[in-house]
Amino acid sequence: MEKKKMTPISEFLDELLDTCGGFGRFQFFIMFVVLGGMSSVTFSMMMMTFAGATPDWNCVRDDSFVQHDITPATTVSNESLHVNGTSMVKQCFPAWDNETTTACEAFTFNTSMNTVVNQWNLVCDEAWIPSSITTIQMSGVLLGGLFTGHLADKIGRKPTHFLSMLTLLVVNVLCGFSVSWEMFATCRLFIGLGIGAYLTVYYPYVLEFIPMERRVVLPAFPMWGIWSAIFALVAWGLPDWRYLHFVSAACAAPWLLTWRLMPESFRWLVSNNKKEAAFDVIQRVAKFNGSPIRDIKALKIRMDTDVDEPSTNKVYTIRDMFTTAKLAKMTVLHIVSWLACGYGYYGISFGVEGLTGDLFLNMALLSIAEIPPTVTLYFFSNRLGRKWTSLLFCGIGIFAAVIVAFIEATDLQNKVYRTVFVLISKIGVSLAWLGIKLLAIELFPTVIRSVSSGLFNSMARVGSLVAPQIVYLNDDIPGILYFICSGGLLLAFICICFMPETKNRMLPDTLHDFGSNKLKPKTSRPYKLCDMTTTTTKKEKGNIIYVTHM
Repeated sequence: MEKKKMTPISEFLDELLDTCGGFGRFQFFIMFVVLGGMSSVTFSMMMMTFAGATPDWNCVRDDSFVQHDITPATTVSNESLHVNGTSMVKQCFPAWDNETTTACEAFTFNTSMNTVVNQWNLVCDEAWIPSSITTIQMSGVLLGGLFTGHLADKIGRKPTHFLSMLTLLVVNVLCGFSVSWEMFATCRLFIGLGIGAYLTVYYPYVLEFIPMERRVVLPAFPMWGIWSAIFALVAWGLPDWRYLHFVSAACAAPWLLTWRLMPESFRWLVSNNKKEAAFDVIQRVAKFNGSPIRDIKALKIRMDTDVDEPSTNKVYTIRDMFTTAKLAKMTVLHIVSWLACGYGYYGISFGVEGLTGDLFLNMALLSIAEIPPTVTLYFFSNRLGRKWTSLLFCGIGIFAAVIVAFIEATDLQNKVYRTVFVLISKIGVSLAWLGIKLLAIELFPTVIRSVSSGLFNSMARVGSLVAPQIVYLNDDIPGILYFICSGGLLLAFICICFMPETKNRMLPDTLHDFGSNKLKPKTSRPYKLCDMTTTTTKKEKGNIIYVTHM
């Protein structure tokens, strides 16, 4: 007797999504909640672009001059800021009245904005501290990604996501009450942990509820750019680092109230042999989408008899990403690509202070510039595929970064062109990175999806760890920031060339599914928004295809 061929678990779970109403109200709801929580994450991540900025300052002779005792001149520039007629603009070792040069011991700052620099006089010998605090924050993001990647695969997507929100709420409040830069730096480390946790889990958490045909909707939502632009607006209206931390905390608070409304990922539940809980989630999703499943028993029977399920409760780790040559190759390619994109994106973002013009306007422009192109990602990814879309925008980023590097290195006095190509470069890096993220989520199976997401996010933070220091170095070696950016993106471009296309491929759930490149069969698409009252199975060439509506 011929043995019946079992339906792969990934195919069965894709069918369940269609049975539950496809891309319906629930999918919009979970995206609304998770991407709404991104507001606190974005504010927290981009905080140092403002909090670490250096206001105009000058050295004063009289130690009685302190920040809150002075009023800056009506017109403030890098060339002239006068206080009572005795000042030395941004001079750490001024020579007073032709006397011997001495170290400056008292400073006055433009009080139009309050950053950690003028809060604790982080200039001259301590000018390295703000960029180092940014590096400390990114260290936290790196560690958060590594730790929570395993945590999300062990305890689930939902608790890990809400843990990240709670961390950002509590630590941002503490950070706002910092009494020294050392305390501030420590708080930034823990804020980084919360950011890393969110960035690791939010993508797989949401995407595991979205049908194959609509998976590109998530990266095409330009929420990071929108929240970054809003942060620039808030910082302009409330230019005080303490209050901005309280705002960041407040942004996390309302989303914690959705705990009871948000389900665990049913893919994670099935992959961890929690079938009863998974079917409860499936029924909730179907009811939310207006297509309640009346005969859930038929689906349970089908899963028990016809579906090839995972046989163990194995806990997967990073080591499992190197168990086969093909898996190891894809892992290394993604590590290099994410590292390069992380450096490029955050190098450009943290270097915004070096651009000509108003700090807040430049922050807003760099963010707003991402929004329209991000929306087009939906079109490009569905037309060209994930791989070619990533290659296209990576190439754009390389070209623009090279132009900026040459403008800075040759000291061309064309600030407008420099700003324009910086914007183009950031757009290229941002969209290439989104394409690579989608490739990774669709390529690596459910059992290691959060582990892989955590690893790759951590590698991206290695790039962003280096970025603040290169931004600081770029003042002494003009162009080095963008030369390294273009070189890194070139490496990413080469790596993407060796990645497989994942467009129209089923989301893999087990290591056995990895690299199968199996297209979702057209026949496995049940009627959308179906109200299942009875079920049957259709046989084709001896294989059970799917549960259909009768």
